[in-house]
Amino acid sequence: MIFAIQTYIEDFFNSRGLDDSDQYSVALAKLYDLHRQSKSDPEFLGAMKRVRTVFYKRNELADRNAFDRKLLSRLDAKFKKKVYRSSPRQSQQRLRLRAVA
Repeated sequence: MIFAIQTYIEDFFNSRGLDDSDQYSVALAKLYDLHRQSKSDPEFLGAMKRVRTVFYKRNELADRNAFDRKLLSRLDAKFKKKVYRSSPRQSQQRLRLRAVA
């Protein structure tokens, strides 16, 4: 799974002409695979900021926060797994029938 995420991030960088000389995409892919499910958006964005890289300086990206949010939203759209409930949901009609009875 990490390789698929890494490839997706690299393609995202390449499509924008960004240089990933220190393999920032690898670090992000590992972070996303290991920690995304357990963290909220602000927590994960904070974790992304803690990854040491020269990516942003080399590519002269003015607004790192906006770039990180955009990248995270694209990763979530592609890779984030649905949260499954342990018990199946009951239909609203069944619940109404129980409440009326």
